[in-house]
Formats: sequence, structure tokens, C-alpha cells
Amino acid sequence: MIELVVPVLMDEPPPAGLQPAARRAFTKPIRVALIDNGKPKARELLEAICKALNTHIPVASSRLIAKGSASRVIDDEEVEAISAQADVVITGLGDCGACSACSLGDAVKMEAAGIPATVVITDVFTRHIASFATTLGMPGYHAAVVPHPIYAKDAETLSQIAQELAAVVATQLQGEAVPPQRDR
Repeated sequence: MIELVVPVLMDEPPPAGLQPAARRAFTKPIRVALIDNGKPKARELLEAICKALNTHIPVASSRLIAKGSASRVIDDEEVEAISAQADVVITGLGDCGACSACSLGDAVKMEAAGIPATVVITDVFTRHIASFATTLGMPGYHAAVVPHPIYAKDAETLSQIAQELAAVVATQLQGEAVPPQRDR
């Protein structure tokens, strides 16, 4: 039997007036939740981004949440548990249609719960995500875009991608008013 997975809840309309969580500059070390959808190299990339993020935002800790499937969105209980343990969330890896949509769905659910988030998507799925963000009630939602495909990249390349992306992720998580870097 083949199960068709549609990443849109057909029985619920998109939320009206959904807004991203409030952004602010983080002056104290933050707790970062990394929602790993299980795609090849997702965990490695998310962890590298979090490590590189520490050069832009002080990171106190990170927690990896491994989803059981890339083709599902986190449920309300998971949102509540993550919200209690994280100041920001990075989700991913979106490198196909359903997993991109579901990772975006994870980020949007965290935003709705008041936790700033971003989603890591490969460049070939940015239009898909832009369209789906509108469907979810958050048109114009940002994404941290990486080159496709990620699964073929070695550890050194993933680290380089993460270093290049860290400033973008920092801005997406705390807003445009990013304070100047201080020496660490």
C-alpha cells in the first residue's frame, strides 16, 4: 500500500494574520533547538550552523530534536516542549518537496508559539517554500538557503557553508537590528 502524504491540513484553513515571533538582539547566551528531519547530512549541517552561529549570537546550549519522519510537521505537544527549552529554533533540511514543506511547517509552528525560527532549504526549493509559506498564513517567510544537493557535501564543505550562512541565520533569528560583533 502506498500512503500519499500531503503537507497541508485540508480540514483546517490557514491561520489568519499569523505573525512571526518578535525579534530582539540577544545579549545573553541563548538556547538553540535544532529540528533535524533525518535527511542525509541534515544533522551535520544544523550542528555546523549552530557552531558558526556562536560567532554572531552567544549560544549557551543546543539541543537536537530528531523527527521520526521528514514528511511530518511537529505536533502541538512537541511545540510546547521545544518552546520550554529553546530561545530560537533552526529546522531542516529541506531538500525535496515534502520535507521542505514540513520543515517550513515546523518553523512556522514555532513562530506562532512565540519562538523565533528559521528553516534551512536548498536553493532549488525556495520558490516552493515561498508558495507554501503563503498557504500556511505567513507570506514572505525567510529561509536560510544552501546549495543543492547537501547529501553529497563532505564535512569541510558543510562547515564552510555553515560559516557563510551564520550571519544570515543570526539576522533571521534576531531581526535586522543586529548589534555589532564584539571580540570573543
